[in-house]
This record gives sequence, C-alpha cells and structure tokens, in this order.
Amino acid sequence: MQTNTLFSFLFPVQSSVTHREKIVSGLGGVLAIFLTTLVAKDFLGAATLPFLLASMGASTVLLLGAPHSPLSQPWSFAGGHLVSAAIGITCAVEIPNVYLAAGLAVGLSISAMYYLRCLHPPGGATALLTVIGDQKIHALGYHFIFMPVLTNVAILLTAALVINNLIPGRRYPLALHLPGKRHAVPAKAPVKLGFDTEDLHRALREMDGYIDVAEEDLTRIYGLATLHAHQRGLGSLTLSSVMTREAVAVEAGARLEQVWDLLRRHGIRGVPVIDGERRVIGMVAIADFLKQVNWRMCETLAQRLKLVFKRQSKLSVHAIMTAPAITATADTPLTQVFLIFKEKGINHLPVIDEDRRLIGIVTRLDLLSALYGDLGEAAG
Repeated sequence: MQTNTLFSFLFPVQSSVTHREKIVSGLGGVLAIFLTTLVAKDFLGAATLPFLLASMGASTVLLLGAPHSPLSQPWSFAGGHLVSAAIGITCAVEIPNVYLAAGLAVGLSISAMYYLRCLHPPGGATALLTVIGDQKIHALGYHFIFMPVLTNVAILLTAALVINNLIPGRRYPLALHLPGKRHAVPAKAPVKLGFDTEDLHRALREMDGYIDVAEEDLTRIYGLATLHAHQRGLGSLTLSSVMTREAVAVEAGARLEQVWDLLRRHGIRGVPVIDGERRVIGMVAIADFLKQVNWRMCETLAQRLKLVFKRQSKLSVHAIMTAPAITATADTPLTQVFLIFKEKGINHLPVIDEDRRLIGIVTRLDLLSALYGDLGEAAG
C-alpha cells in the first residue's frame, strides 16, 4: 500500500470547516458542559451528580459541533435520550440476562428513534447505561427518565439554544417541515433548483440509508454547486461580452407618447432614463405604463394605453419611471448577473461606467443566449 493511500485511509477527508468554526464549537462545548455540570450539582445534589451521563458529552459534540445536522435538532436530542432511557429501563427490568438486555436496549432504541424521527447516536449510550449501570441507577427505575436524564437534557438544550444563536452564521433549531408539505426554497438559495421537495425525498428514499444533512442545507449545497459549475463553464465572461452597446435611452422630460412610440419602433420592453450627461437615473418599462391604469375600466390593452395618454398626457417619463435604477458595470461576471435578475425580478439591466454614464444594456434574452451558446459548444 502506497504512503498516500495509507494516509488517506487513516485520515479520511472530512467536511470543510473554517478554523473559526472549529474554535467556536470547542469553546461552546466548554461553556455548555460547564453550565450543565454546575446547574446539575446545585439542583440535583452531589449524590446524583455522578449520574450526569457521559452520553451528554457526546450530545454536546453534536449540538455545538454540528448544530445544523438533523441528529442535533431539539426533538432528536431530547427524544433520543428519553425514548432510549425508557427502552433501556424496560429491558433491564424484564430481561434477566444482562448481555441480552444490553443488546436489545440499544437495538430497540435505534429502531424506535428511527420511527419516532429522533435519531440521536448518544441515545444508544443512555439505553446501555440503564442496563449495565450500578445499583443506584437500577434503584431509580423509571424515575431515571426524569432525573437525571430529563433534567440534563433540559439544561444542555437550553445552553445549546443560547450559544448557537449567539454565534453569527448559525441557526438553531433548523426550520422543520411536515412530510408531504411543499414549501418554498429558502431565500438564501443562490439559484433556482431543477427539483422540488418531493424529488428530494424520493432520491433520499432510493439511497436507502441515513444521510446526515438537513434538507435545507442539502438544497443549498446543490444550489451553490450549480452556481460554481456555471462559473467554471462561463469562465471569465463579463457583461461587456454580451451587452448591447448602442443602448436606446430617453431623458426624464420625454413625453409618455414619445417613449411608447420608441418602445414600439425598436421592439423593446423597457429603456433606461438618463439625465443630460447620460447618467442613468431610472428605468421605464411597459409595466410602468400599465400601473397608471384602472384595469377594471378597460377591456383591451389598446384601451388601457389610450386612457394613460388621455388622462396623463401632460406627464413626463419622470412621473412613472422606476428609480433608482438597478445597474451593473461592464466587468460584472455573468454568473453574478444571473443572480441580480433573479433576486430583483427585473428584465433589463443598464450597464454603466464609473461615472454612472450609460454604456450599454443587457436583457434576460441576452443572458439566455450566452448560456445557450456555452452549452452548445460543450455539446459539440
């Protein structure tokens, strides 16, 4: 076996985590266990302090080290320990053979946690402890579920909620969704995904295994990977390579009839509004015209437009334009422009120089043409 292969086998690659996250997770664990031990000593007393479960240390690794994991969520944590404790006590009481009782306690706990959707690995240690523990634990019987298990769960969960939500970039607990319920893609998703929630659920079921990634995080990972793939595929392309350089524009004082005629003659849906020095100050599109009409008073588009010009013939573009205009510079990467169109819900993007002067314009069609051409070359 080669040295590199042996090294990779002994030290497999793990999730990419920043140094900040590693240090913060460790400090959070120190604080969480300190608080758990301190409060348990005051409220449970020194006699029961030894019953502070070692499994709580393992739970702390999950709650503070992987707070976005499904295994770390409040119900997984609390349910995993409490359900496992109940199963373990039952096995300890009903099965004389300690070895068989220990195996059944852990095995049944795993299945129960799966069915109850509270899979939490340290719960197996809780189930095992109730069987192989000393007489003090056995003497507690089912009271062991409430003290110290429930008490320790409450203390550690409170600490995890406080610590995780004080650390920037973390969200705990994750938003939960009922199975079968469709919900919107999180706002942070970088690109529109090519699948929905049901597709994701079916894919996970076909894998026939437990994937330790939250649905929201898995969706975001796919979105980011897609974005990076586009960045790699489009290379260093910027707006300067796809924009229309001789952009049609109007000044803020132009009459509405003039602008509408300009849109019709050029076959376009919107134009930038500029000042005397060609600085972009707004954007006017067909939608801006139609916003001025009471739609219930008209049956056809022609009637609506006539109403605009009749009632507001004295108005200029400045009265209906959208300002300030959303703009970009010529060196903006195309992948970033895709995000601008998606997040802002626009169809036209004026391109400006360092003085905000208009030098071009890009539409959704321009972007689609650029992407289609890139895919066409790849297929060829």
